[in-house]
Amino acid sequence: MTLRLERLGPRHAGAILAGQDAVLAEEIIGARWDPEVLDDFLERAARWRDEGPIREYAAMLDDTTRCASSDSDHSRLIEGELLGGGGLNLVAPGLGRGQAALTYWLLAEHRGRGHGLELAGSLVDRARSDARIAQLVLRIAPHNEASRAIARRLGAVSTGTRDRHPADASRLADRWVLDLR
Repeated sequence: MTLRLERLGPRHAGAILAGQDAVLAEEIIGARWDPEVLDDFLERAARWRDEGPIREYAAMLDDTTRCASSDSDHSRLIEGELLGGGGLNLVAPGLGRGQAALTYWLLAEHRGRGHGLELAGSLVDRARSDARIAQLVLRIAPHNEASRAIARRLGAVSTGTRDRHPADASRLADRWVLDLR
């Protein structure tokens, strides 16, 4: 399977709203996206510069690929379909010089198929090409085993510390780091 990253923007709203579930809601903002709030966020994200300190991407299927699925409605992916997204954020609480926060997420129907590793790997490749980023910081909910597995496969390591969750300061997330240089 091949995916491509493009700037996240308003054209992705329908797929996000249709594909969100409780797991995604908890990880992203702590609740399901409200259409109006999502539209405001996507409008802002679309205006951010490609080389800017905050970048959000949509992960799009770049070719038509058969998927192993027992659900006939989801046995075929459609070229240009939104799989998920992620970001590179150089400006966030708890980040030092040379660090960027790495985020990645998948819509419910695309989890468990290996897309998460390809998505996260594509974001890491983008980070490696940015001279300002020497280390990526991942904040992973303690119970999110899938995200932990992706982080390990990328080469990230747990610091053994916890940070405030970016979506909800009342929750904690495990801090992981990936050195790029």
